Amino acid sequence: MESKNRLLDKVDKTNQYISNSPIIKGLIDGGLSLIPFLGSAISSSLDTRAFKLFEENSRKFSEEVHRLVEKMDDKKLDKKFIESDEFTSILMETLGRNARAYEEEKVKLFAKTLAGFTTVQGSQILYKEGFIRIIDELSIEHIKILAFIFDRINNPIETDEKLIDRIQSKEISVGLNIPEERVQAYCEQIIRYGLLRDWAIGRYGYKPGSYTITGYGFEFAKFLYSSLM
Repeated sequence: MESKNRLLDKVDKTNQYISNSPIIKGLIDGGLSLIPFLGSAISSSLDTRAFKLFEENSRKFSEEVHRLVEKMDDKKLDKKFIESDEFTSILMETLGRNARAYEEEKVKLFAKTLAGFTTVQGSQILYKEGFIRIIDELSIEHIKILAFIFDRINNPIETDEKLIDRIQSKEISVGLNIPEERVQAYCEQIIRYGLLRDWAIGRYGYKPGSYTITGYGFEFAKFLYSSLM
């Protein structure tokens, strides 16, 4: 229980520090001031909206982290990692990226990812910032597509062993109710993050629209969708 309390206290204090920091306001004002046609009035308006978004996202993030951590087994927390500079750095990186999220599901993903890093198993993941960056830069639809492919490979319906790791854009489209052309575009974008690869490349009679998950993609998806318990 003591470890949980230290973890949650650190999250709350860092969150409060960042939200009250004049650096944040300076970055917003300074960035907008470089775009002359917006003007100071619009800059001020967006500044207010930005802080409202930051405040709301930070509140939801903290509530979700509290909910997840309270359910966790205290023995699974990596106490040394929670007290480390690496955790502080990851926490600040996560809060900063979470602040600008406009999808509530993404705020929950940020919270789950941070909570997952605090476990003995999760703290061993290398380049944790990469996971945070992926959640920040991809949309929820991108992540749902990756989850669909991950689940289908773990629970295959294909009976041909040679095709068992092939997931086609058509079945993703039907399963998630996303137009197939958009599925293909999203998968090409996901490939750039090293999470998927084009299954058909190098095979006879190449046709686009077939994908499989990479080792890195499997690691990311397994971490993201595994239970924290």
